[in-house]
Amino acid sequence: MTLLPSRRHAPPVIQRQLLNSHEIRLMLGELEQNQGISPGTILRGTGVSPQALADPARRLTLEQELELYTRIAHRNSDPLLGIRVGRRLSLSSYGILGYAVMGAMSVSEALALVTEFSPLISWASQHTLTDESYGGIPCRCLTLFPTAADGRAAALEIESTIASLQSVFNELVGEPVRFAGIEMAHDNPALGEREFRELFQCPVRGGCSRNALFFPVSLLSMALPYPQPEYSTLFRDMCRQNMASLAEERGLVEAIREMILAQEGSVPTLQQVAARFSLSARTLRRHLGLIGVSYRELLEEVRYGAARRSLASTGLTVDVIAAQLGYSDARSFRTAFKRWSGMTPSAYRLRAG
Repeated sequence: MTLLPSRRHAPPVIQRQLLNSHEIRLMLGELEQNQGISPGTILRGTGVSPQALADPARRLTLEQELELYTRIAHRNSDPLLGIRVGRRLSLSSYGILGYAVMGAMSVSEALALVTEFSPLISWASQHTLTDESYGGIPCRCLTLFPTAADGRAAALEIESTIASLQSVFNELVGEPVRFAGIEMAHDNPALGEREFRELFQCPVRGGCSRNALFFPVSLLSMALPYPQPEYSTLFRDMCRQNMASLAEERGLVEAIREMILAQEGSVPTLQQVAARFSLSARTLRRHLGLIGVSYRELLEEVRYGAARRSLASTGLTVDVIAAQLGYSDARSFRTAFKRWSGMTPSAYRLRAG
């Protein structure tokens, strides 16, 4: 069991890290090593470079996170990918939240921390706790709500999350933890395979009405072997600070994105966006840099998303779409779209149809 650090402040990387950036890196590595899929083909057009993804202090935007998850899920052919990646996510992978959980007094307290600070796992992660019974066993039920709307991406996200929670509670307790049961809203043909059985030593059911882990009351009352309440309090306060920071950053990014979308036919400059928030361009650039994104990256992300929606769901010509997105001509738009997606707008429209 890794003990908490002795100093009073967490390293900056730990303070800023979100779990899903690390998780996506692991998934891309699995795809490359075992399925021969280059990470570059997944990252192309998302505004995320390999260097940016490798930076543990950088936060993906929600749109980037969802886009990468969806691309990975649709290129993946391994039904055990989520399980294999999730079981590699330890307490240290959870960043500052992991350090708060390490100092908890009991399994119940650790579970409450994971639930309260679930947005530190992902931009839009959400968990709820309810008291229920499973197979006649009194339990606390952790219900998981996937961030992704795409079915395959949501399934991958849920399996990875459940596997990581199993690994984390195994690490906390110091031995394999046995849940009363696990429910998943999707089906997986690999449910009966060895890796599922080895990791989850409890019933796992697919095709249910929700995604849920059932913690027996007897497990919840278990004292953890290395409680450090003074550190847990410190890191819990840091979790709250990070939650507030995330909310502010998310609000800024969303407001900029909406401003870009609102100006059909033109592109606001960095100076114009900064003025909207009563900031200098330099100050706005610094704020975005702390989040880990540039204005150019946000602009390209918004344009790419709008272009895909128009190509897939409307009959607008490429010239009209280009004009709506603020390009001087269709040729410039075609060049940009091919750089983003690896294909021409016409080819994308054919594939989407």
